[in-house]
Amino acid sequence: MKTGTNPRFTRLLSLITLTFSIIAISVSPASAQTDQDLVEVARSVVKADRQAIVVATMQLTDTESRDFWPLYHEYRFEMEKVADGLMKLVLEYSKLYPNVPEGRAREMLKEYIDLQQKQVDRRAAYLKRFSKVLPAVKALRFAQVETRLDLAVQLQLAASVPLVPAGGDK
Repeated sequence: MKTGTNPRFTRLLSLITLTFSIIAISVSPASAQTDQDLVEVARSVVKADRQAIVVATMQLTDTESRDFWPLYHEYRFEMEKVADGLMKLVLEYSKLYPNVPEGRAREMLKEYIDLQQKQVDRRAAYLKRFSKVLPAVKALRFAQVETRLDLAVQLQLAASVPLVPAGGDK
């Protein structure tokens, strides 16, 4: 059983990680508008990189591409709506840090849980739709690629967002 990874995918994933690292290093305390601008630039770079990785790893036929890409763009639009909510939460957290009031922390946790559930629900619904336009092996491959890309983004975000101080505001 072949267990190696695609070297092209690994290089592209490294490029995304490098892009996020550069953006994270360049982020310094600034106005909310500047933070929002940085987020938008990072997201546009990731969007382009993500699509390039999908192209490189999916190896779709012309027939598969015809059905896949419109659904892919619809899927990414829906997933980006969830990501918008997460980014809004992160930006708010950055403004409050390190003094996150207990009540707001509770609300933020609820919002975070709701957004995570939306992400899981939407992904599951779309993966079912992808399995109708792609052979099962390629639909599974797409799920794997998306999972790896999301994990790379989440890892970079987690590395740049400090933990809430344990003492917290009560």
